[in-house]
Amino acid sequence: MLQIDSTVPMPESRPRSRYPFAEMTVGDSFLVTDPGAAKNVRSAAWMFSKRHSVRFSCRKVEGGWRVWRTA
Repeated sequence: MLQIDSTVPMPESRPRSRYPFAEMTVGDSFLVTDPGAAKNVRSAAWMFSKRHSVRFSCRKVEGGWRVWRTA
């Protein structure tokens, strides 16, 4: 049988995203230089925008992919 503990605090949660979407304001951007991460960063930006009602734009630039917060 399992023992029930009532005084154990829950640890702090980790950020779910490896990208700084939550800290960005309109006009901010970041560069992703990993060539294999292009699909991941675009998908992560889309998912974050759907959950938090913000907008992002991803463009291929020299040196990688840049993600801007647009709204």
